[in-house]
Amino acid sequence: MNTTDLSAALNAWRQALGADHVHIDADFLYRYSQNVGGLTRSVCAVLRPASADEVQHVVRVANQFGVPIHPISCGKNWGMGSRLPVRDDTVVLDLGRMNRIREINIEQQYAIIEPGVTQAQLCSYLREKRIPLRFNVTGSAAETSIVGNALERGVGYLASRVDEVSGFEVVLGNGTLLHTGFGHFPGARMTHSYKHGIGPALDGLFFQSNFGVITVLGIALLPMPEAQMVMIARTDNPSKLGIFMAALSALRQKQILPTVVHVGNRARAEIAMAPLVYQEIKKWMPGDDLHLRHTAEKMLNAEGFSAWSAVGAIVGTPAQLRAARREIRRAMRGIAEVTFLNDFMMDAVKWLLHRCRFIPWLRRKEAILLAAEPLYRVAGGVPTSEPMKSAYWPLGLWPRAHDEDPDQSDCGMLFTLPILPTTPKELQSAVDHAELVFARHGFIAYITLNLINGHALEAVINMAFDRRSPERVAAAHACTEELTADLIRMGYIPYRVGIQSMAQVITHDDSFWQTVKAIKAALDPNNIISPGRYSLV
Repeated sequence: MNTTDLSAALNAWRQALGADHVHIDADFLYRYSQNVGGLTRSVCAVLRPASADEVQHVVRVANQFGVPIHPISCGKNWGMGSRLPVRDDTVVLDLGRMNRIREINIEQQYAIIEPGVTQAQLCSYLREKRIPLRFNVTGSAAETSIVGNALERGVGYLASRVDEVSGFEVVLGNGTLLHTGFGHFPGARMTHSYKHGIGPALDGLFFQSNFGVITVLGIALLPMPEAQMVMIARTDNPSKLGIFMAALSALRQKQILPTVVHVGNRARAEIAMAPLVYQEIKKWMPGDDLHLRHTAEKMLNAEGFSAWSAVGAIVGTPAQLRAARREIRRAMRGIAEVTFLNDFMMDAVKWLLHRCRFIPWLRRKEAILLAAEPLYRVAGGVPTSEPMKSAYWPLGLWPRAHDEDPDQSDCGMLFTLPILPTTPKELQSAVDHAELVFARHGFIAYITLNLINGHALEAVINMAFDRRSPERVAAAHACTEELTADLIRMGYIPYRVGIQSMAQVITHDDSFWQTVKAIKAALDPNNIISPGRYSLV
């Protein structure tokens, strides 16, 4: 791409979007380039359209002048590239201004949303309108995009989001506007209730691909349950992970545990909870920050972290929940300690602890309960940004006031995301190897194992590092590259990779990627959309 073509494209985009929404200022581009992964890519410009019509115009201009564009929803793809494209000299197409909730269908239980709609926005909308529905929230920040996460096959607290979306509106790389499912029939009324439509199902083409720009989709909403509780199961023996997961897997297969079960190691639990306890005790306990940090960690250690802790939501009738409690306790006997929480219990314990907070050890318990509450509420469809503080905690840092974007901090974070089996021996081997590789590079492995169904686990393995240190950034990348390569050799392929790891999963001699390349040639013949993203081109 030469500068003359870029200049001509920028002029055309200014006419279509307005000069205020075409950004080439160095400071603006620098902010977009900052990322927790410590990655470096050159970004030519940032475009911020407000409608599908404007996106179509952007794509047509990009084709005319041969300028590649990289669409993002909100750009909070932390640890996987954030806002950055795979390749240099690409224009970022930021869809954050496209944040309209177009429709809520209460009877058929879905929402039609644009890419800029965040978890917090949809949750607030449902509450303000008193709509008796909720949605499958992820454990990431409240201000993350629902569409962006779904298209990366993200896993929510209750289920995988890939199964919840339907009826895409897509601007293809050739500029054509496509509607999937029944959506291309005028007046179709069941597009978001029967996602397959008629003929080939095209939705799958747009998960983890670079064929087009999704401008609208439908997402399933959920009825408010008659009763709900959260199961917390903990095992103190690290060697029992395989047995622990096998028991959970059996419960999942029987639908006694009907939602995704999230299983974290001790290190993950510590960095998730410690900053939230610190935040609570800082309100009433004297001392400097270092003292309060140590106090928070001591309080949590006194409560007893387990080697592995599992959390899962259970919904149904009161009778179904009673039956589930019996089955879970029976299955976990001799393997793990099990407790159950519901809203009534949470509120009652909060009230009691608050009334007795003049007793020091009860005040400490109140602090821990208040710290855990936002994480507990996620199961009920209430998003929170509190988990993002875990990115800062291992480095002794703290987010600036109202700054929940670690890209703009000194935090470093990278993810390895393989799909692992639930079979005890294989799972234990994969986890042990991950911890070994991390230790060899000087990192702690923060691990969550999300039990998607009775047989497959989405493993979320990450580390923390200081981006101010080039040595630690290099070590972090070497570590994730080595672990990814090792897991692939072991047969455990990542379900999602960062922009720096595309070459580890995409090979020229693989007929799968050659087929993807052929589809790309049909839908985006000039290779305009996100070159190199899950693609040879």
